[in-house]
Parts: sequence; structure tokens; C-alpha cells
Amino acid sequence: MKISVSKVALGLISLGIGGFLLLGSWEAYSNYTRAQEYSGRATGCITKKHFLRASDGNTSYYVDYWFVPPAGGKKETTGTIPKQLWDTIKVDDKIEIKYDPVNPGRSFPMNDGSASLIFTFFIFVMGAVFSVFGISNFLASLKRR
Repeated sequence: MKISVSKVALGLISLGIGGFLLLGSWEAYSNYTRAQEYSGRATGCITKKHFLRASDGNTSYYVDYWFVPPAGGKKETTGTIPKQLWDTIKVDDKIEIKYDPVNPGRSFPMNDGSASLIFTFFIFVMGAVFSVFGISNFLASLKRR
């Protein structure tokens, strides 16, 4: 039996990428379903804009905001938003907030740019393709010649 080292390596790399994408799609789906469960809506007020630039060049855009749920008690928190929205809003602008009625401390701006169900499905399909490709390469490397 002759083992092709290059096919084994390609198979393992593809499996790693596929597994990473499948885990990412699961996390995106979990975030999506959790956000759909938040039925509370309120109008919030932007108190501060800031961003965080990572060493790899990625930048995350944040707003600090407050809102008052119907049960009362002012809630102040920070949420992420897409750059396009961050560029257009100003301090003291109003923004729609979605929150968990059971725990209003769990909230986020409505236009936070979180993953949609279509994006989640696309990442899942890409992960499945990489995984199948990796498995097929790995198995092909073990065939008898």
C-alpha cells in the first residue's frame, strides 16, 4: 500500500478548514436564533461612538447607548454596528434597540449587521464542501495501488 503524503496533507487541511467553517456557521446560527428570541423593542440614544482596530487590520465599530424598557430602569450598554451606520450616526441620535424582555441588559442595536440566515447557510455549505473534499482526498490517499 502506497500512501500519498500530499493527498493526506491536502485532505487534513481541507478537513480543518471545513470544520472551522462548520463551527462558524453553527455559532452564526446560534447568534441569529438568540437574536430572534429578543422580542423587546425600544428607542435608544447614542452617547458615544468608538472603534477598535485589531493588529490584523480588522476594525470593529461600537456605540454606547441607553434605553428605558417599559418595565423601567435606564439601561446603558455598548453594541457593535456596521461601519456604514457608524459613519452616518452622531452622538445624541436615536437608534432602535432590540432587547430580551426577561433580561433587558441583553440588548443590541437593530441594525447591528449580525449574520443573516442566508449568510449562515452559505458558510455551512462552504464548510460541508471543504469537509467532503478533505475526506475524499484523505480516503483517496489510502487506496491500494
